[in-house]
Amino acid sequence: MTRKSGPQTGFTLIEVLVAISVMALLMAGIANTVGSSANGYGRVNEKFLAWMVASDKLVELQVYNQFPATGTQDSTVERFDRRWRVRTTVTEGPYPDTRRVDISVGPEAGFGEDARVVLEQATLVGKPYDRT
Repeated sequence: MTRKSGPQTGFTLIEVLVAISVMALLMAGIANTVGSSANGYGRVNEKFLAWMVASDKLVELQVYNQFPATGTQDSTVERFDRRWRVRTTVTEGPYPDTRRVDISVGPEAGFGEDARVVLEQATLVGKPYDRT
């Protein structure tokens, strides 16, 4: 009596290789997505911190309650455990007794790096009221 063998169970080598290839492609796509999300978060966070630095500069202008002179001033500040380059440009405003203040903020350039602007912000400052 000969015994008939039943249907074989399990996967062939080609089926296993195809499954591994599909998994590798899916994992590469997921890794790319996670990397892009991390880069996006880094850019948003850097822009937010630069906005905070620019806001500090505007508050500084308001606290001194002086009419700023026209011209450009470059400075470096340390905020949030980083050094930032701040360029403040003051020009005549569109209305009498106003000044336009443009503030550009970027990380301080390291050795061999070009200056990079992360945020540009503009506002108008009015001449303070003279109570005398």
